[in-house]
Amino acid sequence: MLRRATLLSLLLVPLLTFPQALAASGTVKVKKGDTLYGIARRTGVSVERLRALNGLKNNTIRPGETLRVQGPVPAIPARPARKATSAPSGGLYTVRPGDTLGHIAERAGVSVAALRAANGLSGSLIKPGQRLRVPPRGTVAVKRAAPRPTTEVRVIHGYVRVRPGETLASLARTYRTTADHLARLNHLSRAQRQLYPGQRVLVPRRIPVPIPPRPTGSPLSVKRLTPLHVPVQVLRVDLRWRDVLVAPVLPRAGLGVGVGARVSSLARTSGARAVVNGSYFHPRSYVPAGDLVMQGRLLAWGRIPAALAITPDNRAAILPSTTPLLGRPLEATWHGMETVIATGPRILTGGTVVRQYGNIFRDPALFGRAARSAVGLRSNRDLVFVTTHARLTTTEMGKVMAHLGLRDALLLDGGSSAGLAWNGQATLDSVRKVAYGIGVFTGYTGRRYAR
Repeated sequence: MLRRATLLSLLLVPLLTFPQALAASGTVKVKKGDTLYGIARRTGVSVERLRALNGLKNNTIRPGETLRVQGPVPAIPARPARKATSAPSGGLYTVRPGDTLGHIAERAGVSVAALRAANGLSGSLIKPGQRLRVPPRGTVAVKRAAPRPTTEVRVIHGYVRVRPGETLASLARTYRTTADHLARLNHLSRAQRQLYPGQRVLVPRRIPVPIPPRPTGSPLSVKRLTPLHVPVQVLRVDLRWRDVLVAPVLPRAGLGVGVGARVSSLARTSGARAVVNGSYFHPRSYVPAGDLVMQGRLLAWGRIPAALAITPDNRAAILPSTTPLLGRPLEATWHGMETVIATGPRILTGGTVVRQYGNIFRDPALFGRAARSAVGLRSNRDLVFVTTHARLTTTEMGKVMAHLGLRDALLLDGGSSAGLAWNGQATLDSVRKVAYGIGVFTGYTGRRYAR
């Protein structure tokens, strides 16, 4: 019995000795291989308390380090209160060490955004000694909306001349497409893929164009009106619609083959929503007497000095032609235009009726009383065609166009050529065949072109 008690007391000695030793010193020296968790188990002190007693931020300890295992947890010294500094409202303030934009804004009674705006700051970085302009108390900066973009990029097709050394592959890289796509676009067989200098190749170009204003009404409308007691058919086209296309429409047999077509026939075969007769042409060959551009291609040219010109993003203008002055068109003639119809004379300029015309218009039949068609603009997005079978002089037709609120206008072919069709049916059909008509298409999703 005595031996068992002695043995038990000997076994308990090590267990009692370590805490007693700690009670005497209240510290423990870290030995090689020690961990904070191991010391916590041996001392019966939690890891959290060990860290608190010794001001440890984590569980890292090093051999030779002395750790406290008893006693009160030392108080963490409070940060000294920052001395408040004034930030004058509506004046200048010098940044001091420790200042932040938020603190300054709070003391001044303004928003951080207002403080940034007043000092042209894009961020919150400030430095001591910097002078800040402080807006009046209560100022809150209004967040400015991002500026609305004014242009958009559209794919517009046009012809380019092949330069020496250029290939389908190099052109494809330039215009961000593939050689196969260019071959299909130009209807090139495998044997025709070898390009030669000067060859015209159709390519897709990405061009920034103005974003059109919002449409003001339907893409197009036809009304029967009586301005100045003259019965007319008025076709209004809103070019603000991206899917509206105004383009020449040709007879089935094509252009300049000695065969024309009446306006009603052009309406049926073209699929256009509306068709108006075009400009003047030679009565036997049906070749147009002035410049005619369709899908960016110059189909005919002549001596008529002005034209209706429309860009592929639907901006219209009445512009002078250089062809009569030079005696021939140039590569740059009507550059950037998708549709051009040379016609005239000009019967309205800036809202004023024109009474004197150029020497090119000498035919007496042009100035007598006859059925009339004309095209006019209220703005570069408001296109208007007017047709009447009432017999008017050129001046009277100019007065009608002015009464309709147009600013600029050109005569189209008249007399027996005057006609207008709507939804495939003629409202005023031409008496004779014409070389071509002017078609208005809606819902158009095909390619757009520029010369």
